[in-house]
Amino acid sequence: MSDLETYYRIWTGEGKGPLSSAGYPQWPVEGIALVGDFSGIQTFVFRPIPGAGGAARRLRSRSFRVAAYTEIANRWCLRQLTSAQATSLYSVGGRFLISVRPFEGWEGKVAEMQAQIDAWAWEAFEGELAFHLGAAPFKDSKIPVEALRSALESRRRQPLQYALQSSGKWSEGVFFRAAAAGDGKCDACGMTQEITRNPDGKDICEACSADEQLGSKLTKANFAQITSQSPGVINAVGMSLSTWEDYTMPTSGTWLSFGQARKGTEAWYLLRHLPVDAMGHPLDFDDIAGFSPGPRKWLGYLRIDADGAGRQFQRLDGDPARTWALSRFLHLFFAKTANDLLTTSRYKNIYAVYGGGDDLFAIGPWADTLDFAVELRGLLAKTTGDALTFSAGMALAKPREHILTQAELAHSLLADAKDKLSYGRQCGRDQVCALGTIANWETFRGLLTTAKQVTKWISKGEIPSSFLHQCLDLHLAWSDARRRSPEHDTAPCVRYRPLLYYQIQRNLKPGPAAEWAHSLLRPASAWPWVNFIIRYAMLAAERNAKEE
Repeated sequence: MSDLETYYRIWTGEGKGPLSSAGYPQWPVEGIALVGDFSGIQTFVFRPIPGAGGAARRLRSRSFRVAAYTEIANRWCLRQLTSAQATSLYSVGGRFLISVRPFEGWEGKVAEMQAQIDAWAWEAFEGELAFHLGAAPFKDSKIPVEALRSALESRRRQPLQYALQSSGKWSEGVFFRAAAAGDGKCDACGMTQEITRNPDGKDICEACSADEQLGSKLTKANFAQITSQSPGVINAVGMSLSTWEDYTMPTSGTWLSFGQARKGTEAWYLLRHLPVDAMGHPLDFDDIAGFSPGPRKWLGYLRIDADGAGRQFQRLDGDPARTWALSRFLHLFFAKTANDLLTTSRYKNIYAVYGGGDDLFAIGPWADTLDFAVELRGLLAKTTGDALTFSAGMALAKPREHILTQAELAHSLLADAKDKLSYGRQCGRDQVCALGTIANWETFRGLLTTAKQVTKWISKGEIPSSFLHQCLDLHLAWSDARRRSPEHDTAPCVRYRPLLYYQIQRNLKPGPAAEWAHSLLRPASAWPWVNFIIRYAMLAAERNAKEE
């Protein structure tokens, strides 16, 4: 039985036998629950500007930093609460949950810890990234879900309170940093900071320079060491993390292995696949876009998110073992399973930005990202059936577009996949939104197959581009008619059929391409999604470099 299957059985309640061997940390009958949560992650991760050069390295660094800060903060809290027998239930995706035995003055201790975290976060990020702690007591062996949610929301309403307030009043002097000699706009992140000229001739700030160095180092790193004895490449609340290529002997601190645990280390699963050239050198976004089919070398920005993960946790009613198993399952799937798939030859050119918790973000040749999403959805179905699904959104852009802009666009398309209904469906979710089309995964898998075949026909000259443009125009008119009359097939809703038949007879010679086009006239055909098929084929076909 695989780890995923074990966690699935525990989470769904099908079997709790594997608990002892699965590594479950015991949850006490009575105690204090402490939850930690980062805010501002997306803005922090996506700030690098592609056009400045070195964006891939900075993006790699910032994504890794979020995972590292989470792990450091979790272990720092455990150390602060050692005397109360603190145990971590999970630590993934910018969030962790800890249990401790009951002790007097826990509210004051949590406030003291929050004050130290606020001071570090303000000094390090000046409000761009904040970390919140929420705590609540329990007496029934269950996680106090609602009490923790309330405590965390209360803390979020006063971010960085202990760093920005004094004696109950705002400390106005810390809100603004006076400009200094050497300050300017950083070419890499757009922030006004003290800047220096790098070897590429770009003016970048110290933080971006550090990110470029860490991003380069991460390409060869296989281990991380967390310690409180000396500064590392990442530092937070008096602790540090350093990365290493090899682990040869036990030394101070905690050692984490990027992937399966090795002797003397703990497993730390990260979505970290990196496209490289034949010499092993990392590819930049222009290089990655070059693997896209067709004359337009564009990138696909792919966002994936589990459907209803919050509801899944709520249904567990605070059961710590099942909560732990669900958290482990989600993280293992979106970090390890997804990373294993990316390392195959089919998807080796996709850049993994982050994955874990219950979501994933990757950038790659636009056609590859769609195939990857479909195959990953199939892997999830093999383990969970319909018990857990995910939705996806893919934004199309040139390789030097701003990452944050495209990440937000992909997130908007992801929201459409979750909320809007594709043709013939009564509910959203478990869908993908790409190239202007929303479809459920089963339908989308067939659309991809058809789109690739149409691409071949276009490349061979069997389907002229004029016919494809006419199809898109007819589909647009059909879509507008459907929106005006969603319940009935009015005359405008079926008007496309004789017009499409005319275009087929005029433009296509007898053969497989014409047969496919004729199939669009039949009931239950792919006509509702033909816009995806055509857009995909027009982008991917080589013959249309001049025409399009």
